[in-house]
Amino acid sequence: MDILSKHTQLAEIRWPVFKLGEKKPEQQEGLVFYYTEYVDNDNIPSINIRLVDDAALSGKTLGLRRLQLKTLNEKLYPIRTAIYFLADLIKLGKSTTWFIDSNGKVFQYEKNTRAKLTTRKIKNVFPVDAVGCVLELAGVPHRFKAMTRPKDEQIYARVLQLGMIYIFYGYCEAHKADSWRMI
Repeated sequence: MDILSKHTQLAEIRWPVFKLGEKKPEQQEGLVFYYTEYVDNDNIPSINIRLVDDAALSGKTLGLRRLQLKTLNEKLYPIRTAIYFLADLIKLGKSTTWFIDSNGKVFQYEKNTRAKLTTRKIKNVFPVDAVGCVLELAGVPHRFKAMTRPKDEQIYARVLQLGMIYIFYGYCEAHKADSWRMI
């Protein structure tokens, strides 16, 4: 079973992905935004609009378009979480959470498949210049790129296993019993 065929939206998104929050953003004519209405102490109604993206701008990515919006002194909706790996999207994704990819596509991640979460001994850690490492795990036919290196006491890694597909899930200090996760 191919995880990308099960989750067709994963094949369509461009990484990194950014977490927006629990409220669906408004979308109109290439704009992605949040707005709030309120009444101040003098009973004067006001509207607050914070932009996430404007596809009409020339930037090829969400980040470049947001930089352009910033230079135009537009109010930006704060994006605090960038997601670079599938496992992080799986961990953060809930049925109520909204995301935006680097192309500006707004989506929700739907968990509809179960995967086995298993523990594997870390065989080798290959440092990568600047950040992270490449991991070699016992009993797993391929290696994983990780943004952080394991601490000395973290001698095991947790991996999601879906058929012959393995997804690095995180580090742990002790062997843990197998369990299941919705992905």
